[in-house]
Amino acid sequence: MKFPLWHPYPYKRAVAMLLLAALICACAAPASSVEGQRVQARPASAEVSPHGWLLKWSSPEHAHALHGTVLLRRQSETAVDLIAPADPCADIEPWLHGLRSTPGVEYVQPNSPVHVLNEPSAEGDGASEQRMLQAAAADNGEANDPELGKQIYLKQIGALEAWKSVRTQTLLTIAVIDTGVDLNHPDLKDNLVNGINLVQPNQPPDDDNGHGTSVAGVIAASGNNGTGVAGILWKAKLMPIKALDHRGDGTEQELGEAILYAVRKQAKIIVLSVGLYRYSPYMLDIVDYAESKGALLVAAAGNDGVNLGSKAAVKYPAAYPTVLAVGGAQADGRPDARSNPGPELDLVAPWNVYTTAVGGRYKKEEGTSMAAPQVAAAAALIWARYPEMKPYQIRELLRQTAKDIGARGFDNQSGYGLLQIDKAVTTSLKADGYEPNDRMSQASYFPLPSQLTAVLETGGDKDWYAIDAPYDGVLNLRYESMLPQGKTAPPIRLSHYADGKLLKSEETKLGTRGMEWKVRKGRQLVLMEAINAGNNTRLPYMLNVSFRMAEDAYESNDKTYSAFTLQPRSQTINGSFHQTADRDWYVINFTHSGTLRLRLSTNTVRIDPGLAVQRAGQTLVVYDDQHEGETEQSPLLTVTPGKYYIRVHNAISAEASPTVGTYTLKLEYSPKYDDPNEPNDKYYEALLVSPGTEYVGVIGTKNDVDWFQLRLQKPSIVDMRLKDVPEGFKMKLEAYDKKQKLIFSQSTGSSGSLEANGRLFQPGVYYVKLTSNAPFDNQYYRFRINADELTAGFRDISDHWAKEAIVAMNSRGIVSGTGKYVFEPDRPITRAEAVAMVVKAYKPVSLLKPANTVRFKDVDSKHWAYDAIRRAVEQGWIKGFPSGQFKPDQPVTRAEMTVIVGQADGVKPIQPTSAPYADVSKLHWAAPMLQALKLKGSVSGKEGNRFQPDAKASRAEYTTLLFRLYV
Repeated sequence: MKFPLWHPYPYKRAVAMLLLAALICACAAPASSVEGQRVQARPASAEVSPHGWLLKWSSPEHAHALHGTVLLRRQSETAVDLIAPADPCADIEPWLHGLRSTPGVEYVQPNSPVHVLNEPSAEGDGASEQRMLQAAAADNGEANDPELGKQIYLKQIGALEAWKSVRTQTLLTIAVIDTGVDLNHPDLKDNLVNGINLVQPNQPPDDDNGHGTSVAGVIAASGNNGTGVAGILWKAKLMPIKALDHRGDGTEQELGEAILYAVRKQAKIIVLSVGLYRYSPYMLDIVDYAESKGALLVAAAGNDGVNLGSKAAVKYPAAYPTVLAVGGAQADGRPDARSNPGPELDLVAPWNVYTTAVGGRYKKEEGTSMAAPQVAAAAALIWARYPEMKPYQIRELLRQTAKDIGARGFDNQSGYGLLQIDKAVTTSLKADGYEPNDRMSQASYFPLPSQLTAVLETGGDKDWYAIDAPYDGVLNLRYESMLPQGKTAPPIRLSHYADGKLLKSEETKLGTRGMEWKVRKGRQLVLMEAINAGNNTRLPYMLNVSFRMAEDAYESNDKTYSAFTLQPRSQTINGSFHQTADRDWYVINFTHSGTLRLRLSTNTVRIDPGLAVQRAGQTLVVYDDQHEGETEQSPLLTVTPGKYYIRVHNAISAEASPTVGTYTLKLEYSPKYDDPNEPNDKYYEALLVSPGTEYVGVIGTKNDVDWFQLRLQKPSIVDMRLKDVPEGFKMKLEAYDKKQKLIFSQSTGSSGSLEANGRLFQPGVYYVKLTSNAPFDNQYYRFRINADELTAGFRDISDHWAKEAIVAMNSRGIVSGTGKYVFEPDRPITRAEAVAMVVKAYKPVSLLKPANTVRFKDVDSKHWAYDAIRRAVEQGWIKGFPSGQFKPDQPVTRAEMTVIVGQADGVKPIQPTSAPYADVSKLHWAAPMLQALKLKGSVSGKEGNRFQPDAKASRAEYTTLLFRLYV
């Protein structure tokens, strides 16, 4: 079915049909599942907007009918269409993709809901409050309104003093975009002009909620009329625009339409006590258009400071740099903790007010919704005093005259301070309210994002600004000369400093210039100066600054085929959304079954965490049940071996803009391991092990037992090691012979591991039984058996190159091991061991009586080698040291080895005529014995004809040389 460019459906009826169609489609949609587990989640294609979609054409000439699309409404000023799919049950993703790829389409975004920023009315009659009421009543100036004494906030913002000089403004129109106004309220009706009802066209903009009436009363309840309360403006032209229904609800499109209506009717000030957390390109277009027509927009910051804590942020449209963002203050002058903080905040005004209510009544109200109209009224009074001012000058004057109530200067809780109307209407605007800032140390704080106006004066003025980058990213600056038309702006240089170092400078001869600077998290300094400025240079200018986050460590991962690979384990990922419609994909290849739970949180309310999981080849399942800033969590998912994709995005919009903030993705994975050795629950099913091989397993059930079998052909020394038992579990190892007789048992205890080493097993068949005090399958235990066959009673020489010599000399009783069935063939041999071996081999007869034996300080008669050392020294085979020590534990060098064994064997040294080895000169002290042994073939060198005479001789080398000479 084809639809005309302008569909004849009334807008409200069309939205109602969209809601009904969405409900029908939702009821018909099947439930999704992951690995056969039914979950309460929706498929990825379900990202729909029941209020329609906003499509922006790059220019009005590009607008045309779109296939498969219903046009609900057009805003010609901004070239924006409100649209919906022609088929209410259409798959949204391909429909949106087709629209976004259409030539001339700038963006498509959901028409999100908005709501009034109201707080429940607060009642309280404490003594301190009563005293303040009385003080206010006594100081109310000329007004005779009987309820004026209850409006204590008026004194706090200097309204009573301001009334002495100005209290009316009927030369401009103030538009209140809200739930409408009580058109017959006795304190409001005289100050109202014709407005519009966008909720129920052709009906008057009467208030069926009460919020708009309260806002209107703060601005312009008739003053000094002997009735009720007094607005900040006693007389005014207040235009009620009803864009929100009886619940205080509306949409972006209706809010935009309301602003456009106000602009068409030449409203000078537009009050918006409404907002949303999502950055909206559409709403920014509306704001820019209104401001281009000379309108000043004033908006409430929001009331979630306590509820959201550190995640709270100024709502849009207040958060746009050029909109006057208003927060709340307490009666004692402190910022109200419930008011949304942020660098976008301009001013605060009293949170609590007493104002008009529907039905001709009056009531207490609170919230930033009541603070914003105070600032709007103040702007109107300023314009009454200074009618030639521009909107940006009004904003600057309000900043300059605010009362500093927070940290010195600008702060995120109170902006530039508490509204002071009396000062605003009696103080001249400073052309540059940021002076003195001529030096780096005087840099004026520049909130991010925001707009300011200042002046470069004559005589080489320099303006320094300090900007705090919340993360690594890109700083966007836009400079604009404010010189009158026809005057040429001088060349300007903007420089970027950080940590006292100049990082970048850019120059421009144009009156307008944008630039981007990469920045690291932390304080940035911007220097602005005129180049070659003469004495007559005076340059008023405007600076806009904004920020874009750098991509996170896992980019580029915007598609499944470029998903970032994560290891299959529990872990935490920190990422961000640095670009429009950013989707971060992760992939995990699970090698074991198990359970997986995902938790996605954020540090800002401007992110609505959107979480989705997909097993390769199956449907993507979305978990997006919570609101902005709230944590999303998947159910406990069962995973099996295979590839799984995880998608994270900002679900605040299908085309969410880049967001300053981060998300945290927490994965809790509990693997379920299969035992590769089953069945081995009985000893006759025991798995035959290969010594030296590691085996893994689990104790899957309460009665599970794991049996292993070991077969030995020769006497062997057996080591058993069990490790990686999960924390909190205890395993028991039992060894049996082939007749099932218990040989030994041992437990891991709480250490999670055990070692049973050095046990002598004779040839035969053996069994090992492993059990646990409780079943586990989320981690493998690791089990290994090492079996070393005994050779000559040693476990460490069966494959050694010196095996023959060691066996032969051991059989003759000349060499022995070092204990625990080891010979340690590669360990350096000590002087005591070397002497003991040659004495055993050659059995020298002692020529001296023990009393006449040379004694050493470090070898007494109790030393195990005492007798051998005594005999060897008598024979002259070895000597002590000049210090009187023998140093029995000192290693023997290879040169010493040849001399000791050669002398014991009676080999006659031969003086070489040339070096016997490349590293042994003919004059070396051991060269004669080396030459003799070399000629006998008893010694040989190493690679490169080297002998390494000073290297330590091993027990194997010493035994082999002794064997060659002795045998």
